[in-house]
Amino acid sequence: MKSFLKNITLSSKIFILLLMILTLFSGLISLAFYFHLRDKVLSNSYEKMNIVFAKMDALGRYVMYNLRPAIIEIFEELGHHDRFIREAMSTTHVRKIVMEYFKETFPQVTYERVSPYPINPENKFQIIHYELLAKIMEEDPSFAWRGLIKIENREYLVIAKPIYAQKNCLTCHGSIEKIPKALFKYYQFKEDFPWIEGSLMGIELVKYPVEEALSEVKALVVGIFTISIISALLLLFILEGLFYNIIIKPIKQLNHHFKALREGKISLRTPLPIVSKDEIGELLQSFNSLSKHIDTTQRAIYENLKTLETIFESITHPIALINSCCEAEISNQAYKESPYKKCHLELIEKVFADKKSLKMEIDEGGKFYLLSFYPVFNEKGEVIKVVQILEDITEKKLMEERLIMTEKLAAVGQVSAGLAHEINNPLSGIILLLNQLRKNHLPAQEKENYFDLIHQGLLKIQTLIKDLLNFTRSSELKPQRVSVNEIIIDLLNLSSHLLEKEKIRVSLALDQSMPNILLDREKMEQVFLNLILNAVQAMENSTEKHLTIETYHKAGKVYLTFQDTGPGVPENIANRIFDPFFTTKPPGKGTGLGLSVSLAIVEKHGGRLYLDKSHKGAKFVIELPSEF
Repeated sequence: MKSFLKNITLSSKIFILLLMILTLFSGLISLAFYFHLRDKVLSNSYEKMNIVFAKMDALGRYVMYNLRPAIIEIFEELGHHDRFIREAMSTTHVRKIVMEYFKETFPQVTYERVSPYPINPENKFQIIHYELLAKIMEEDPSFAWRGLIKIENREYLVIAKPIYAQKNCLTCHGSIEKIPKALFKYYQFKEDFPWIEGSLMGIELVKYPVEEALSEVKALVVGIFTISIISALLLLFILEGLFYNIIIKPIKQLNHHFKALREGKISLRTPLPIVSKDEIGELLQSFNSLSKHIDTTQRAIYENLKTLETIFESITHPIALINSCCEAEISNQAYKESPYKKCHLELIEKVFADKKSLKMEIDEGGKFYLLSFYPVFNEKGEVIKVVQILEDITEKKLMEERLIMTEKLAAVGQVSAGLAHEINNPLSGIILLLNQLRKNHLPAQEKENYFDLIHQGLLKIQTLIKDLLNFTRSSELKPQRVSVNEIIIDLLNLSSHLLEKEKIRVSLALDQSMPNILLDREKMEQVFLNLILNAVQAMENSTEKHLTIETYHKAGKVYLTFQDTGPGVPENIANRIFDPFFTTKPPGKGTGLGLSVSLAIVEKHGGRLYLDKSHKGAKFVIELPSEF
């Protein structure tokens, strides 16, 4: 049924629906009309049957109370005590004879007066009479019962009421000795009747077959139903014609317009013709306005799309929209021409899982790239795609290395005097010892001691030169597990001459439980040395020169602080001190790259370098992860 309704037109659906509604409505009305007529027929029949009962009852009472006593009185005057005239004195016989005449006019009405022990055997109870007696006794023995009952497969309307023995009834229905002898010539009975005054002798009933009357009612109702269905069909055909012209035709027109739009035969600006000003006309007018609005919006979207496409294709960095299978769904020309299109599935999966952006530097045969991944979310907050941007940072990396090397050389220049002093002292001692050895008058043991001292001095010079070369060497991050406390101590030894010359007191608060962490020792040495040299220069004109270096760790991170007693960083330049080439030193005293290079190195290690403004002087804090 559902598939059938899907494949038919709207007008047919409405026609079928209205037909079903009208059929149901006509059926309900016809059914109600049938029951009303049926009740009317039954009510009229009951009324007629009650009239018959009233007439029979009046006739019986006349015979019992008027005619019979008069005849008995005449018989007694004539001396005939046992005479009995059945046609005049028996109420049952008179009723039945009168009803026979009555049936000549109303043959369908039947009257019966029966008893289980009648005088006349014709009036003896049948099975149906016992059923009626049971119904009477079940409801109310003092009143008549009425209703429908089937007798020999025919339905009858029946009124039955009980007959109770009265005193004058026992004259003929009591003891045989008292019964008039004339009755014996009509009926043969040999024993007394069981009746006493007030006992139930039998029933009298009137029955009327209602099948024909109800059949007429049914035929009438069926006729009315048929006429209503035919009228409904005619009405529906008229309504369908009106419905087609008023609604279906404009809808078909609208559908053809949609189809033409879809096939590109007409444009959105082609209006629908409007022939009426009713609701359908307003709908078509609204559709025309909507089409015009969509056309305008579509043109604007197309222009914006072309602009975005131009911008997208103009971006020199390769960009692609990656799905969860690591496939590029959308990409710009730079991506298509890029030699590097390797899929990093593990990184894509991480972005999908963490819902966070991710960046990674890669080295491809001397070419350096920065891979950036940005999640794309749907309305539920789920990652559905990832935007991948590939940036060639080879030149940037080389520039960073040059800047780092420049700052290293600047730092070396600042400590060169101290290094010269550190190298000159052991050289002077070596020369003095060699001069003593030339005299060749020293004992063997003393010569041996001199050679040991010369060897130690040369080793010290070698170590200083090695440290200097390592410091100036350019390289990528080479992380190894080292102690930041040891690096601090080594750098203080390297710059001890400069610190002593400037009369700077150094306080160390190094956490001895500090774990070894992964660092590029050479690059981190440059950061620490830059901060130490900055502190030395900041305290040139200070009366109290005190450098405090502290290390500690908490929550999986390592912290180093460098605090001096200089004038501090002015508020107006605090936000610029990490900018490249920004410096407050006089010309020739600094490059302005120290803090910016240090910041870059720390961030490469996944850490932070910042100025703590809550203390006097300048306090720089380095925060490093235990692993990176």
